[in-house]
Amino acid sequence: MNDTEFETLLRDSAPPVTPVVGLAVHRERILSDVRRRRTRRSRIWAGSVAVAALVVGGGSIATAGDGYETPWGWFADNVFIANSTDGSACFQGIRVQWEGLAADDPLVQDAQEFVRNLDLESLDTTKQAAELKADMAAADPVPNEYGDLVRIELSDAELTQQAVHELVAKALFNELLAEGYEMTPGHEVSLSSQSENCN
Repeated sequence: MNDTEFETLLRDSAPPVTPVVGLAVHRERILSDVRRRRTRRSRIWAGSVAVAALVVGGGSIATAGDGYETPWGWFADNVFIANSTDGSACFQGIRVQWEGLAADDPLVQDAQEFVRNLDLESLDTTKQAAELKADMAAADPVPNEYGDLVRIELSDAELTQQAVHELVAKALFNELLAEGYEMTPGHEVSLSSQSENCN
């Protein structure tokens, strides 16, 4: 018996998974909260344009506040919503994780603050998504669950979300390096993201 046959046998013998009750309602509550906050921030921003014009270098309005609860039960430092091919909202929660550090360590706090203050909607993902697509096209095919060799393909929403994650990670680690932070194994931060409904 090879690995594929074993995985198929294991998957077929597993008990049926019951969907979490109320997940769709919870997801809609999170998405409506995100949209409401962004609308409110837009009104606040519009009222502050005159004052902001006086400030050299300006700043951006945080998109995450104190964090958003995700459908998976954890709080995101920032969220991104892309439109799926079927027109539904593709939700991505992004958070800073750490190892060997306390939650109040300056490295953790600065990393979270940086991610929270990024305006993910304004990121230009075009170049990064094109690079991802080219990398996937150049990659060797991989076996699927039936043992057939297939190329990995992502929807436009999935490409956009992967590009957002990579751009945020690059910006975060460049910022931490510029601030003089040194990370070593067991004393570091990382960026994690999870997506839902990205067809």
